[in-house]
Amino acid sequence: MRKALLYCLLLLAGGLTACETTYVEQDRAALGLDYFPIEIGDYKIYKVIDIKYQFDIPAKDSFEMRELVDTSFYDQANTLQYKIIRSIKRYGQSEWVDDSVMVVAKNDQNVILTKDNTKYVKLVFPVQDNKVWLGDAFNDRVVNPLETGPYDRKEPYTYQHVGAPFKYGDITYTNTATVVHGRPKNTPLQLDDRKEVYAKGIGRVYRLFNRVVYCNDSSCPQGVGFKQNGHERHEILITHGSR
Repeated sequence: MRKALLYCLLLLAGGLTACETTYVEQDRAALGLDYFPIEIGDYKIYKVIDIKYQFDIPAKDSFEMRELVDTSFYDQANTLQYKIIRSIKRYGQSEWVDDSVMVVAKNDQNVILTKDNTKYVKLVFPVQDNKVWLGDAFNDRVVNPLETGPYDRKEPYTYQHVGAPFKYGDITYTNTATVVHGRPKNTPLQLDDRKEVYAKGIGRVYRLFNRVVYCNDSSCPQGVGFKQNGHERHEILITHGSR
């Protein structure tokens, strides 16, 4: 990229601008902006599998969820925002039922999603392996109130497997980036596994939320692996496009 910039500067010095568009395109591609494309009319439909555990008894729900980029507008800070309508359709039903509304702002630094009046930093640019940022940087959520460091009090997000393929079932995405939420745990007493996978040119293709509290100590009458409570949710992209 440094050579490309030097080449452009030399051409500009001679009154030529032929490389301007090419260099800008290369620069934006290097940032990883294509991991979150967004335009009015874009939609994604996910298959959702939602399981809640109470005293080791699962309550399973399954349905389809659509996220539609409905409109865009500029807020009071002159920031371009996209309004996304989330709708639900249960199997056997023909009509989508609106469920909630989210707002997304994207620039060359980050992607910020606002839901229920709470902001989350979903992605940051450039997209690079092992990069860590605060998903709760712009909200009041505190996950560890007794800690003092910002990365201990707030929820850290981390990039992993940038550029790697991702396979779910029969579908393989060749270039993806995984965002790990929080600090994963897998102990005899607790499971915490939360992540989102973004495919280049498509956006989010998979989300996992899996948190379980086990009863595994010696005094637990139910035995090892008993799920006192928990919530497991999978969101799998099944189709996407633009209206």
